[in-house]
Amino acid sequence: MASNETPRQWLKRTAGRGARWTRLSVIAGTLSTLVLLVQAWCIATIAQRMVIDGADFSSLTLPLMLLPPAFIVRGLLIRGRTICSARGGIEIRQSVRRELLERIAVLGPFWARRQHSATLSNRVWDQVDALQGFYADYRPQMLLCGIIPLIILVAVAPLSWAAALILIATGPLIPMNMAMVGIGAKKRQEDQFQEMGRMSRHFLDTLQGLSTLKLFGISKHQAQEVHTASESFRRRTMRVLRLAFLSSTVLEFFASVSIALLALYLGFVYLGQFHFGMYDHGINLFIGLFILILAPEFYQPLRDLGVHYHAKAEAEAAAEDLMPILNRRVFERDTDQPAWQPEASIALTLEGLSARYAGRASPALDNVTFELHANEMLAVIGPSGAGKSTLLNVLMGFMHPEAGGVSIKEGTRPPRALTDIRPDDWQRQIAWVGQSTVIVSGTLADNLRLANDAASDDALLDALEQAALKHWFDALPDGLDTRLGEGGRAVSGGQARRIALARAFLREARLVLLDEPTASLDQASERLVMDALARLSSGRTVVLLTHRMELLALADRVLMMDQGRVRALDTLDALRAPQGPLARPAATDIPERRDV
Repeated sequence: MASNETPRQWLKRTAGRGARWTRLSVIAGTLSTLVLLVQAWCIATIAQRMVIDGADFSSLTLPLMLLPPAFIVRGLLIRGRTICSARGGIEIRQSVRRELLERIAVLGPFWARRQHSATLSNRVWDQVDALQGFYADYRPQMLLCGIIPLIILVAVAPLSWAAALILIATGPLIPMNMAMVGIGAKKRQEDQFQEMGRMSRHFLDTLQGLSTLKLFGISKHQAQEVHTASESFRRRTMRVLRLAFLSSTVLEFFASVSIALLALYLGFVYLGQFHFGMYDHGINLFIGLFILILAPEFYQPLRDLGVHYHAKAEAEAAAEDLMPILNRRVFERDTDQPAWQPEASIALTLEGLSARYAGRASPALDNVTFELHANEMLAVIGPSGAGKSTLLNVLMGFMHPEAGGVSIKEGTRPPRALTDIRPDDWQRQIAWVGQSTVIVSGTLADNLRLANDAASDDALLDALEQAALKHWFDALPDGLDTRLGEGGRAVSGGQARRIALARAFLREARLVLLDEPTASLDQASERLVMDALARLSSGRTVVLLTHRMELLALADRVLMMDQGRVRALDTLDALRAPQGPLARPAATDIPERRDV
């Protein structure tokens, strides 16, 4: 995927994902034009024979029999063309949205957390949807613009070279107008997308901070700010629509003038004023009516292309915003690496590990070196900015170091570098419990099976018991089928945290990563979580980020970090000894906010 790819090139390349539907749409449009030739012949023949030739009714049998089926077939072909175009657009949108979500998953939650959620949702939904008009309407129409006018010219030219010349001379007026409109349309569409993103972020921030705004008495002022942002978006949207409608009006004008010129020529021929543009056969009623019936269809593809031209500008603006994510380079590992499954508990060795955030001069981790023994619980402490969360992101594979590395030792096998293990294999061996537990909209069983989709109901019940949720579960009205999340049963912070622990039990992972698992909990909930943590850590290697002295007592060793470096690593008793770094009372005041 070329990094210097333009939005137009990306749109063209992506069109191949729905190429079969585009081909079917173009074939249906072409066939409908051929059927129109049959309709025009039937109508012109009936008029010529009835009005001019005075032929009897029997000579009209063939055109009269062909005309009704031609109308029906053409209607079906037009409908089929519309359906195929829409299906093609839907298939491409689904493919792009799937690729976008997969790319976000590859970039990982560490990257996603640094993006505004409203902006991400706007890209995944609104901007991907903005591609529909281009693939369903504009692109098939652009292909038909090279086919339908050519078919009509081939039909008209043998009858009157002057009529064909008028069509050829006036046809380019419509594309020229589209080009002029397109210059400003794309810029306005880009401005509208930016304004939509800004309004989405503003509105989401207001909703999330509504309690604070109410308490400080500025909610009405903020409502006015939201109104101002939405009004600005409305004005930009109206400018885009005004441009689209005005361009359609101009296209209709040029098409009408072109058809009028053709009709004027035919009229002067019939009046005997013009004697050019015809062959030896002249121009009778059949020829004139046949040409006039086909003339609107000659311009119709160009008019439709002009109507859908704003869809091209909208799609290019959307593509320009989507491409930075889709083309973003990520850390790549060899996809041919063999599958990895540890046979025993794992130990980790971090040697010279350094990591840096983009745009930051100082490293978040600076030459971090230590060993984490198998089945050991290591507590990590330090002030905000010490590098604790960065360490977890590296261990989870969401952030890649710029120097040093991590090696894994399990059983009697030789150590393996983390980069030699496929990310999926490694992350399957990790159980994660953070400060904020995600409760998805679904049943309790659905929420638990996020950790192990093959877990049986008995395994779910056992995990709930291990996480001290048996009493809470017994009170649920529908057991494992009780709905949680939006529209379902509410759960407290302590219950949510223990649901996360139940997931960790179901995971059956070798490495457990815990980020402030008792933060913001009351004393009773904290005690339950701590008891569950003690059971969870049995037979597993655990890394625990905490500021709670009670949790430090569970750890085998404590790692103290400061400014991305290892300050001390020893048992809690040794660190609290008279000469240890935690000996003084002030030194035990470990900050309560986690590293961000």
